Amino acid sequence: MKKVLSTVAALGLIAGLASTASAVEFKMSGKYLVEGAYISDGNGNGLDLNESAGASNHTDAYFLHTFEVKPTMKVNDKVSMSSVIRLADDSFWGSQGDTSTTPNNTNSVYIHQLYMDYASPIGNMRFGRTPAGTYGTSFMDSDLRGDRVMLYPSFLADGPWSTLFYIQKSKDNNNALASVGTATASASDADSTSYVARVYYKTDSLDSGLHYQYTNDMTTATINDRKQQLTAYGKYKMDNYFVNAELNHYFGSKETDPTSSVDYDSWAGMLQVGAKVDAMTPSLTYFYAQGQDRTSTDIENALGTTGTGDQFEPLYILTGRHTGMLNNDIFNAHTATLSTAGVHAIVAAADYAVSNQLTLHGAIGWAKADQPETAAYTNRDDAYGWEYNVGAAYKLLDNLTYEAHFGYLATGDYFKSNSATDDTQNIYILTHSLTMSF
Repeated sequence: MKKVLSTVAALGLIAGLASTASAVEFKMSGKYLVEGAYISDGNGNGLDLNESAGASNHTDAYFLHTFEVKPTMKVNDKVSMSSVIRLADDSFWGSQGDTSTTPNNTNSVYIHQLYMDYASPIGNMRFGRTPAGTYGTSFMDSDLRGDRVMLYPSFLADGPWSTLFYIQKSKDNNNALASVGTATASASDADSTSYVARVYYKTDSLDSGLHYQYTNDMTTATINDRKQQLTAYGKYKMDNYFVNAELNHYFGSKETDPTSSVDYDSWAGMLQVGAKVDAMTPSLTYFYAQGQDRTSTDIENALGTTGTGDQFEPLYILTGRHTGMLNNDIFNAHTATLSTAGVHAIVAAADYAVSNQLTLHGAIGWAKADQPETAAYTNRDDAYGWEYNVGAAYKLLDNLTYEAHFGYLATGDYFKSNSATDDTQNIYILTHSLTMSF
């Protein structure tokens, strides 16, 4: 509680100082989200997909909340400071402690983002812990942040073309020790650093871009891990119709001293078509991520350990944030397993605006594994199953929205292999939330 009061007091002091300084303009926005979930097959860590034969798992129910504030200080026409401070971040009720002697859980009160923007003569520059979430479409994107030095060059600022370059430090091991024969030495370059170049082309009807990333991961002294990513996206609107697409290719090599080496070689993509017909917005989405072929020595699983990303949720269960199946927003119990298998999925969805306050949602999806066999289980079938979703969002006030979602997954034979401890039943989930923004 002291941390919360200290943070609020600090923000109040900043606001007070800003109001007395004519050169500084202070603004603050934010949101509070409180959410409840009920899962039919839960184990306190998302879904339990490994039930004993003939068993029926326990259910799981919980509440959690997130509160974030976004202060921005505009120092002058050239310089501004921005931050995102989270006083709670998906903090589970009952895990924060009820007395002053019991500390809050580790997700409470921290600086999620903190960065400075500078309009330099060569273009806009950004320094610090910056937003690193959605790029292009929401496919394979998460609510991330990155320690970056960024430059938006000004030489293409007036046309449909623009560019972005940045360096991101993902991990710094300046105090690490590296093996050198039988001795150890300081590993001053044992870091993980990414170098990124982007180009955008935007018009009134088209938003498109190309992203190239080179990551040099030297955090393990005996491994040279050099991974590259190439991403192309396009979002096109014509009258009441729209098309969204993204394609990702991962390549590079992972070399282990002295002679062992494997290549990165994987693909992932998404295509969505839809239209707005009066109050109805139907859409059809296909997404794919390559799985790991157990006969291959290359690294072919495109989803890695991040899954489809917590910003991409066309289905409440298979890609939902409460399950840990194909993403790892809250739980990641099964992301590694299913991302190794990969995915082919197709989703038909529709949103219907009943009024300015009420919107209804429905979706039907089918998914299967790209490479069903894993090292743990052989002779798996490839079907993840059929999923059915219904949901509603009601705007209580201009800045206060209540949502309720229900999902049902008729699990396919991927979860019912020849293992005696792998007999997962059909799964359902119910969530509801209240979001206040300011």
